Amino acid sequence: MARVPYPTRDDLPEAQRPIYDRMQRERGVPTGHIFLALANVPHLLDPILTMAGALRNDTVIDRRHRELAVLMVGLIGKSAYEFDHHWNAALQAGARREQLQALADFETSPEFDDQERVVLRFASEITRTGEVADTTWTALRRYFDLRQSMEIQLTVAWYNCVIRILLPLQIEHENWFERK
Repeated sequence: MARVPYPTRDDLPEAQRPIYDRMQRERGVPTGHIFLALANVPHLLDPILTMAGALRNDTVIDRRHRELAVLMVGLIGKSAYEFDHHWNAALQAGARREQLQALADFETSPEFDDQERVVLRFASEITRTGEVADTTWTALRRYFDLRQSMEIQLTVAWYNCVIRILLPLQIEHENWFERK
């Protein structure tokens, strides 16, 4: 059970209900537990929605690369919630199920090409140590221009932040969620 409640719109003061409405409009209904937990601090939820929305909708990186990076964060960070939710998103973005099943062995698995491997290596290194080897950065830049590289960097950093919200708050899967 989560360590914080999942407030409803009516639980919030009238002045903060527009933020709750925005959350539901942007994240959908039913709304994921991570965002409901963040509704306990609506003044912070508002800028979080802006950041999360920009990383999801205002980037030029291929969605498949984005989702592979997020899955690696969830895998290395031991966040089943993040991993499972982005498993579905990765499939929708064009990743193959065989790739997702081989994530732990991405360096040697024939399921990945060199570009996918460098994205996964980048996400793995950041999640494990907070740093990235020069060789990894150089390889990333070989495949991605500066904007794309920065979008991958910010995506990985953001989802490392997300799992640091999920894990200590013990956010659990929604009863309606199903990994495909």
